[in-house]
Amino acid sequence: MLRVAARSVAASKARMALSVVVVALGVGFVVATLVLSATINAAFTGLFTSGAADVTASPRAAFAVEVEDQAISGSVPTLPAAAVDAVARTPGVAAAHGEVATQDVTVVDAAGHPVGPASGAPTLGYNWYPRAHPIASLTAGHAPDGAGQVVLDAPSAAAAHLTLGAPVRLISPAATTPATLVGLADPGSANPGVGLVFLDTPTAQSALLGQPGRFTAVTADAAPGTTDAALAPAVQHALGATVSVATREQQASSAAARVGAFLSTVTYALLGIAAVALLVGSFLIVNTFTMLVAGRMRELGLLRAVGARRGQVTAMVLGEAVLVGLVGATVGLGAGIGLCAGLEAALRGFGIDLSSVGLVVPGVTVPAAYVLGIGVTVAAAYLPARRAGRAAPTEVLRESAAPTETGTGRGRVLAGTAVLLLAAASLLGAALLTPRTGDLTLGGGLFALGAAASLAGLVLIGPALARRVVSGLAAAYPRLFGAVGRLARDNAARAPRRTATTAAALTVGVALVTGLGILASSLDTSIIAETSSSLGADYVLSGRGGQPLAPQVTDAVRAVPGVASITRQRYAPAGFRGAQVSLSGVDTATLDAATAPQYVAGDTGAVARGQLDVDQASAAADGLAIGSPVHLTFVDGTPADLTVGAISKPPPGGGKDGSTFQVSLDTLSRYQPLARDFSLSVIAAPGAAAALGPALHQALASDPQVSIQNRADQQNALRGQVDLVLELLYGLLALAVVVAVLGVVNTLALSVIERRREIGLLRAVGATRAQIRSLIRLEALAVSLYGTVLGVALGFAWGAAGQRLLTGYGVTTLSVPWATVAALAVGGVLVGLVAAIAPARRAARADILAGLAAT
Repeated sequence: MLRVAARSVAASKARMALSVVVVALGVGFVVATLVLSATINAAFTGLFTSGAADVTASPRAAFAVEVEDQAISGSVPTLPAAAVDAVARTPGVAAAHGEVATQDVTVVDAAGHPVGPASGAPTLGYNWYPRAHPIASLTAGHAPDGAGQVVLDAPSAAAAHLTLGAPVRLISPAATTPATLVGLADPGSANPGVGLVFLDTPTAQSALLGQPGRFTAVTADAAPGTTDAALAPAVQHALGATVSVATREQQASSAAARVGAFLSTVTYALLGIAAVALLVGSFLIVNTFTMLVAGRMRELGLLRAVGARRGQVTAMVLGEAVLVGLVGATVGLGAGIGLCAGLEAALRGFGIDLSSVGLVVPGVTVPAAYVLGIGVTVAAAYLPARRAGRAAPTEVLRESAAPTETGTGRGRVLAGTAVLLLAAASLLGAALLTPRTGDLTLGGGLFALGAAASLAGLVLIGPALARRVVSGLAAAYPRLFGAVGRLARDNAARAPRRTATTAAALTVGVALVTGLGILASSLDTSIIAETSSSLGADYVLSGRGGQPLAPQVTDAVRAVPGVASITRQRYAPAGFRGAQVSLSGVDTATLDAATAPQYVAGDTGAVARGQLDVDQASAAADGLAIGSPVHLTFVDGTPADLTVGAISKPPPGGGKDGSTFQVSLDTLSRYQPLARDFSLSVIAAPGAAAALGPALHQALASDPQVSIQNRADQQNALRGQVDLVLELLYGLLALAVVVAVLGVVNTLALSVIERRREIGLLRAVGATRAQIRSLIRLEALAVSLYGTVLGVALGFAWGAAGQRLLTGYGVTTLSVPWATVAALAVGGVLVGLVAAIAPARRAARADILAGLAAT
């Protein structure tokens, strides 16, 4: 039977081609995800571990916190110089050094132009000390040995045309420091484009940390005969429980985890594309095998007549699916690696160079590609294969292929109705419960269940809907196109299962576009409404790339003529009930005028008195109300016991990490005195707003890291973030639409082959080639319109429920993008017309006598 399956695939290779294409698309994106993730992981893990000591001791954070959040807050945990001495005295330590390491330093040349990566990879700042495993090797000049001396990585210096002796400035949240370039360092092949800055230890402590005499870590080199695993417990004992100790291997694992978090967005995007391609493509595969089985009933009946058992016939069809999946996975494997090479080149444009490590293909890639490709194809072909196994030996006596099934199945309709009712209940639950409870986890689960159930329900009830909806959509065909129109309407409705399966792929794509369009339009409208009422400041200043502002920025802004008031905002990560939350400190004296917070309960006065303002969604989720006690822990272990005094709506765009807690500047300074200004909201004096913008730019021209935005800029920035995500998602969905078009093309092409006797008979009784082309085009148009109508309706349900789900996170207004909906309707017409071009041409050119002779 395997030989029969192979010969059958070879004989039907043209009909199987599109199935191979969709399998290759899905597998290709999965392969690209695996390879790209492994390549970036290898590059950045190599960077962070190339200079790692045998054992490194660092302050133990009170809770899990991102490194960049520590820098923003000024709460970078440090160790005293005494810790270096304690480690040096530990048995088994050959040498101990204090290390200063940060990733929020900017270098500018004498003209104020940034030096180093413009985007993508960061610039890392270190103190220079003798390392057993150097981060970079000195290639020119000398090491920094005093204040005002700096060593840069050679690629960054060369790109900025800097030579030894060139003046530069180092800008960090702690200070702005003038320096002279005294050395160049080669970062080696492990560097994926990261900028490196080296200073002598005292300068690094003051210029990068703002904490003289303190270190971010203590490194220990193992003495000969001492393993890292043996040395780590000894260092831990010497420093106590407030310090975290890691071996070189453990640091590599930690670096890999940080890189994995960085890669999550790209990974999810590529896997999303793969999932959509395989989901939509599975409908194409189902249709392909269904129609091939229907056209081969005489052949299958003959096999049964000569002794083949039902199981053998089913296995034969599944064997054909295995071969299709095998070829598709092989093509997808090569295409995925090629796609990853293209993505690697694109990342170089963002300053991330992965060429040093080359493409890393993890061992799981090849097995995953074939398991996924074959598994999806076999699963999609299972029902047609079972139908083939039920072929009776008497099928061989038929003069032609068995007619396509026209029934819709009462049981299937009842099951589909029940599933759709479950979907409606789940979506309603997500829309109604989440705004009241604030529990996004429960709401998100209900929404996901509702979305999945609605798709499953439409698949089940699709044939019953197809017969009625297609007949309604094509009701005008006979009046507009005469006999050809009547035939097209009847043909589209007489095979409801085929029509529903073909349209399902298009329904998925259109539903996703509609739903995301509604969410995007709602968020855009909400941002405009919220910012128009809440942005009272004329200008907002913040650090580019999420960095805090240098200390002198606030003083420089105060000195600008035309400034009426400045509202400072600072940020500090804090732990609350085991999770990180964003805690900001604000200037309560000018807060109401600058940001016009919208309080559900309490007011700014409560915040000024030392109480806590909690955003509405967090209050609902955590069960907080006015008067509730809140215990916070800062990164350095400092505890804070506060009382909820106000509950407010979230700001436009939500908080930094989705949970916004707010206190006064005085309250924050009491617990975190080193916290730095994160943003400044500036209100202009009467009549000075127009001139203030240029004056601010002039006053801060020497600091390229400061972003100055007026109200329109802030709105556009928030909307731009939405647009960026949408562009990615719409690109993803464009693939779904392409696969849907391929599905319509595939079904029409197979339909033309299946109906060659019918077409030959029509031509014999006088139908012209133009009429045959019109017949196929009108059928395609009816199917595509059916898929579009269902998709728009489903997308409306998803979008409306999604907006209600996110009400507590700033999406407060439901807005329908009618232009997008209209474009989808036009697109549905175009999909049908485009998909019908090749099949219609083939049908019109079919040989009349060959068609009449077909069996």
